[in-house]
Amino acid sequence: MKHFLKITLFFWIIVSSAQPKLEMTPKGFLPLEVEMPNQPVNKLIEQSKSWAPYYNEKGFDVFDVTENSLTIEAPYENGYYYYNLGVKYNFDIQYSLKIVFGENQKYTLTFIVKEIYIDRVPLKTTVADFFTSEGKLKEDFKDVKPSLEKTANRIVNSYIAFITP
Repeated sequence: MKHFLKITLFFWIIVSSAQPKLEMTPKGFLPLEVEMPNQPVNKLIEQSKSWAPYYNEKGFDVFDVTENSLTIEAPYENGYYYYNLGVKYNFDIQYSLKIVFGENQKYTLTFIVKEIYIDRVPLKTTVADFFTSEGKLKEDFKDVKPSLEKTANRIVNSYIAFITP
């Protein structure tokens, strides 16, 4: 049984580290380029439209649909958190996922945090506000980067798994 757990843990680490990951910067999230499944682009567009209601049960919008791209926008509860004086604050986000299928057998995912909410009240905060002018994460927001990256990667990895046969 011990060996089985060790082997399972080893493979889980390998698989989780092999998945593409989004990284948050002062300018937002860097676009992610992923290998395209061996399917026609029009089928991938339709699968993308099917993923939106599957993943975003609280509402979504699919717009800017072209022959090789589309954008999905949706809310996400508890998108990130941070602690201040020992108190945890959870924030909801409205995100946008732009998907562009290229000709080079790759597609690009661009994740954008459109709005941030607390208790359904929109804030004027943006991702850039979590960083200093030198591009370093502000001390008060050290929990924001890993928690928001985890949310963004959860969304993107769900999408990738959904359209990959």
